[in-house]
This record gives sequence, structure tokens and C-alpha cells, in this order.
Amino acid sequence: MNRRTRLSLASALAAGALATVSACHSSNGALPGASGSSAAPVAKQAVSLGTAADSTGPDPAVAGAKSGGTVTVLQQNDFSHLDPARVYSSPNQTADLLLTRQLTSYQYVNGTTRLVGDLATGTGTPSDGDRTWTFTLKQGIKYQDGSTITAQDIKYGVERTFEASLSGGPSYLQTWLTGTANYSAAYPGPWGGKSLAAIQVPDSRTVVFHLTSPHADFPYAVAMQAYSPVPAAHDTRTAFDQDPFSSGPYMIQSHQADKSMVLVRSPGWNAATDPVRHAYPDEWKFEFGGQPLDIDQRLIAANSSDSTAMTFNTLVTSDVAEQVLSTPSLLARTVDQVSPFSTYFDINNKRITNLKERQALLMAFPRQQVREIFGGPLYGDYTNTILSPVTNGYQNYDLYHAPVTGDPAAAQKLLAASGNAHPTIVFAYAGTTQWEAAAVAVSTALDKAGFKVVTHEVDSKDYYDEIGDVNNDFDLYYAGWGPDWPSADTVIAPVFDGRLIAPDSPDTMLFNDPAVNKEIDRINAETDLSQQDQDWAALDKKIMAEAPIIPWVDLRQVSLYGPGLGGVHLGFIGTVYPLDVYVK
Repeated sequence: MNRRTRLSLASALAAGALATVSACHSSNGALPGASGSSAAPVAKQAVSLGTAADSTGPDPAVAGAKSGGTVTVLQQNDFSHLDPARVYSSPNQTADLLLTRQLTSYQYVNGTTRLVGDLATGTGTPSDGDRTWTFTLKQGIKYQDGSTITAQDIKYGVERTFEASLSGGPSYLQTWLTGTANYSAAYPGPWGGKSLAAIQVPDSRTVVFHLTSPHADFPYAVAMQAYSPVPAAHDTRTAFDQDPFSSGPYMIQSHQADKSMVLVRSPGWNAATDPVRHAYPDEWKFEFGGQPLDIDQRLIAANSSDSTAMTFNTLVTSDVAEQVLSTPSLLARTVDQVSPFSTYFDINNKRITNLKERQALLMAFPRQQVREIFGGPLYGDYTNTILSPVTNGYQNYDLYHAPVTGDPAAAQKLLAASGNAHPTIVFAYAGTTQWEAAAVAVSTALDKAGFKVVTHEVDSKDYYDEIGDVNNDFDLYYAGWGPDWPSADTVIAPVFDGRLIAPDSPDTMLFNDPAVNKEIDRINAETDLSQQDQDWAALDKKIMAEAPIIPWVDLRQVSLYGPGLGGVHLGFIGTVYPLDVYVK
């Protein structure tokens, strides 16, 4: 499951939950902090690399927090995967925060975020021009049975991600260690008895990664749950997906698929070694199968155990939005933050090769009218770039100054300059009620600018397969992406590197500029992350000057939680972050 799929899940939930809400509150329909105009400022704080001192435990205490109690998590669906090797969707990653530890991880302290050593004593030591990375493990790190987490377990955990049957997770380390996207052919995984020579274990506390190319952001990559330690003796293979062997603060006590799951404290976890997890609650009880409105109503009523209940990613529904937004006591217990996910409309660069035509589409596009169909400001904040505000290198800029309602007159001038005043545009959309309404809004606005619009409905279940076809017959269609860690490398490289164009690749706009491809390689070879951030920002502007997409909104997450909980906030993954939560 790639990051685009993760976005599609998030946006589908948001679209269904927040429709028709925008006129229900405040003068412009916005929640506090929501953007009601184009390119509104967004607070941005870079995620920095922490020091060795930052990497020691315990995690600095949350003000007012205490240990004990049970948190109930209400989810519409069970987690599709818990095996770290297969974890990629945001809800799955959030659940695994409670069950796994990684070489590095993110520490949230007083509104700042930094990457620190988690199992490792720091964020790694580079050599050979960032092609080799060495990590030293802490002492006293244990699994749920009290056995020691070793460097060999780190190596084996990464090796498992090469197994073809353990599909669905990220592929960064696999590709970087072998130098090929077809990494399972280069190394099939450990189950057949083979070892990956690119990962060396000189002793039980040292692991060395030998990459085929420089990657200064390697410490961020190993923070992903996919690269968690797994002891070979406890690798139950396919059964591991429902009952993984825990390296984190909790372990699974029971798990009834699609019904419930209970996590209890892991006897092996030691807070003194962990700088990123508090583990305040004694238990986490998950209930699966509730519909979004049911979950909202339970959290509003907050009866009995629901007073200490929350949800990872269920959004406030339109049915209760007015009640929530007009009731101070309810509004006070909502999470309302911009998520890492950015949405946009692809312009098929393979079909629309004239820059003026692409710019005309961008100028004429009715961003506000479409956003209103999906919930107005609650759905997301307008953006003028593909980079999310959570991404290092993000800059708030506007190359085109296109009104969010569209500017048909400006678009007409661009079309006149293009030599084709009335080009035909095929707009593809998913076959849902809201997207049908959006297609009307898009068609109406583009018609006013001089385009001849043909709308093409696609079955919603086939939508991403259709737009992922490199020979599709569409000119304009919705898409989106989010960073896997706070680096533009995880956005610009997968989405705009034309050499990666293939069926179902992230480059669904089929953008392929050799100069951009070359610049991606140059930036990736840099060893200074601060310089990388600056160069990614410059490349972002260069790409947007080519108008390969129409940036739309950065998605918001607005979710309720019970009055008996504290420490509830959004995390980098884009869901409610469980590691600071406590029972009051």
C-alpha cells in the first residue's frame, strides 16, 4: 500500500464525513485555525535531528499526565496489517506505535518535533559519503518476554521486508540496499536461509547498513515501523500479521479479527530506555465495526467507558458537526489539525504538452467550489504546492495567484497565447454523489474559460487503477500524496521523477523532465540535510512553474475524544497520536 493509497483512504473518509458542513459555523465556515482563503499562512517547524542526550529515556513527561486506566479506541475497521513488514497505512502505523520500536523515532516535546535514537543511542553515524550508516543499540532494551533486542534482530527485521509474500510495506531500505526496485530478485529474504550482505552485524549491539547510493535522510527512513526488529525464533511468518512479537510498550492480550483487540503492558519494556513513548494507560481496548456517526455519537455522549475513548482517524460527521462546533465543551475535546496529506488534480502531461494550456487549467479551476462540495474549510486548507506544511523544505508561496474561485478571463488569455482557444479536456472522476457534483462544478468553470469539457465517470473501486494506467485517456483527475518522513525527497522524487513512470506509480500526471530528474539525483547525493531542504524547495518551485498539477488542499483531521483523556493530538503519521495520551 503506497502513500497515495493512504491518502485515498483518508480523503474518502473526509469526503463522506464533512460534506455540507461549511455553512454551519463562523462567518467563513472555518474552524479556529482553518484557512478560508488562498495560501493562508501555515505554521511550520522543521523536524530536526536530536542529539545523543535527546535519545536517552525516559520521554519528558506530559504536563498533568498520570499512569493507569484504560483507553478505548473506536475504529470503523480492524487493522489490515500489524506485521511491521506489511504496515504502511496510517491507521496500521498508529497501532504499531504501541507494539514496536525502531532504530530512530519522533519525539514530541512542548510543540517541537525531533528525530532521536529510539533503540539506537543516536540517529546513526554516516561514512563513505552517506552510503554507510552505523547504529549502536542501547543496553537494557527488551521484547515482551524479557529477551534482549539485538543487532541481529534489526538485520532480520529488515531482511523480512524482502519476502515477496510480505507485501504492502514501504520499499526504501530494500531499494537502497540493493540498488534496484526489483529488490526481491536481488535478495529473496531470509526464509530460504540467505543473509543480506549489505547489512553487517559486527556484534550484538552494532548494525551497519551499506547503501548503493548516498542518503543523508537515512535516519528518518529507519523510523518507519516496517524496519522494526524481529527475532528469527519468534517469526511466525503469516501468523505474525495478527499477533506480532512486541518490542514496544504494549503487547497483544487478545485479538478477535474485525471485532476487538486488547493491549496490555509489555513486561519487557523499560521507560528508561525509551525517549518517545510514555505508555501512561494500563490497557488499550479496541472496538471495530462502528460506523462514523455511531462513533461520534458515543464520543459526544461519553457514557461510562466512552468517557476515556478516542479514535485514531474517524472524522467528525456532517450529522453532528453543527452540534460539535457550536458546543464549547465538545469543541474543546476535538483534534483539529492539518494532516500530512496534500491533494491536487493531475494534468496529464503526456496528453497536454502545451504549458499555456496547463497554466490555463490551473487559472480556471474552481478550487473553492469543489472544496465546498467536500465540506468547505473543514476538508482542508488551500495550498499552492504539492509539499505538505509538515515537510522540511516546505515554503508558502504562490507562483500564479489564481483566485480559489477560478479566473476564466486570465485562462482565456493563456489559451489564446497557446494557439488553441478551445481545447477539449477529459475530466475523469470517481462515481460517487460528491464527485458527480464536483464534475459539474469543474465542467462549468472550465467551460467559461473556453475549454470543451468531456466528463468521464470511473467506478470508484477502479479509480486508482484507471488513473494509474500510463496510457489512460484522461486529461484531468484527482490525486494526492503525503511524505513518509519530513523530507521532500519522499514527495518530489516518487511523484515527479519521470524515470519511475510505470503502471500504478505515484507519477500519475506522467511528468517527465530530464532536467528535474537530474536535479533529483544531485540533491539526493548531498550530505547536508539543511542544504537539501533548501534545494528541494527551489526544485518544487521549478516544477510548479511547469504546471504539472493543480494544487488543491492540505487535508485536515477533525476528530472527537472523550473528556476523561488528556495528551490527545495529531502525529506526523496523520492520525491521532497515542503515545502522549493519558487517563485523567
